[in-house]
Amino acid sequence: MIFNNIGVITNERKDPEFKYTNDLINYLSGKKNINIHKRNINHDIEDLYKLCDLFIVLGGDGTILKVAPGASRYDIPVIGVNLGRIGYMNEIESDEIELLGNLFDGDYKIKNRMMLDAEIIKENGETVQAGSALNDAVISHGVFAKLIETGVKCDGIWITDYRADGIIIATPTGSTAYSMSAGGPIIDPDIECFCVTPICPHSLVNRPLIFSHGSVLEITNKNIGADIYLALDGQINIKLDEKDIVKIKKSEFTAKFIAIKKHGFFNVVRGKINYEI
Repeated sequence: MIFNNIGVITNERKDPEFKYTNDLINYLSGKKNINIHKRNINHDIEDLYKLCDLFIVLGGDGTILKVAPGASRYDIPVIGVNLGRIGYMNEIESDEIELLGNLFDGDYKIKNRMMLDAEIIKENGETVQAGSALNDAVISHGVFAKLIETGVKCDGIWITDYRADGIIIATPTGSTAYSMSAGGPIIDPDIECFCVTPICPHSLVNRPLIFSHGSVLEITNKNIGADIYLALDGQINIKLDEKDIVKIKKSEFTAKFIAIKKHGFFNVVRGKINYEI
């Protein structure tokens, strides 16, 4: 691919004086035939989706999660510069800007990452589109750590009921996020599947479950008189009514991440969290 229009998306909270952002722009300005479009992630970037053929994102994983769904709809690859703490989805660190030269030499790969779509089926049969997520869909009380009860079906077949603080439906990319913290497995993102992980289950036998990427999951809200919410990538929060069903399936869109380093996924995991495999 030839990258002529590059969107530089920065998180001002991570780079308050725009030091790293300006270093990046100065570096890119030395390349020929490149138009640079700088934007703060907290501002509207919708116009950039039709304008850019590459996004370079400066921040943490949360910043990438804000950019990825829109970028996937327009087939725009993303590469992250880590200004956060762990930054699983960021390809390079803030002191490795010159590695971006690989983009212009053609020395890179594009990694496709599965996403999920969520919709809510109301008791009267009405369907409400909730949105897409790269990491996960989480059903819980929100800010309150209280038990909720949910029922899980796969392709119309009842699987189990969970009594837990919540339930996480994660993609492989999201397996190293909230799902991992809740005891879920770490999944190679080259594998396409869903991982359903209960949060602090009120049982000694409830365990995370793995489902095929072709599965359609239905999670029923079985709570009466409680405020239950659906969160997508921590960005979208929707209150659920009693007996609402959250339907999860693989998205038709794919997030594209640029890889310029010669490392494997588990090397990244080991380096980020000092995990010995």
